Amino acid sequence: MKARRWQAILGLALLAAACGGGQKAEDAGMGGMKGMDGAGGMQGMAMPGMQMMPMMRAHMDSMTGRSPAAMGNTLARHQEIMSRMLDGMGTDMRRMNMTGDAAWTALTDSVKRDLADLPGLEGEALATQMRAHGERVQRLLAMHERMIAPAGR
Repeated sequence: MKARRWQAILGLALLAAACGGGQKAEDAGMGGMKGMDGAGGMQGMAMPGMQMMPMMRAHMDSMTGRSPAAMGNTLARHQEIMSRMLDGMGTDMRRMNMTGDAAWTALTDSVKRDLADLPGLEGEALATQMRAHGERVQRLLAMHERMIAPAGR
């Protein structure tokens, strides 16, 4: 777990540096996500290494590690990023002629429900829900990664 935390920190530092470093600390983890296009934003994920996965994991680590006030300040950007991620996952799956099973559908529905519920929360309720949301997003990322991984990997 320590290695993963350090990878996330390093990823956030690289994202912040790539974005000019002039952002507030609570925004640094999302700056590198600005270029994600809706329909095709995650297409690089199907490539070897699935480059987008580490960035999304780092983003979620950043969001769940923030204070409730910082979460609230960046929630609109987080929702935008998550919407693009979900759209990109759908694009990846359509491109590979895949459909989600019941577990996939239930998990994506839960993530979408989180995105609808989070703006109405604040304080510890927001922090608690964001942690649960982060766990669901991490599971969704892992599930998507397994689904689109090249055969024999």
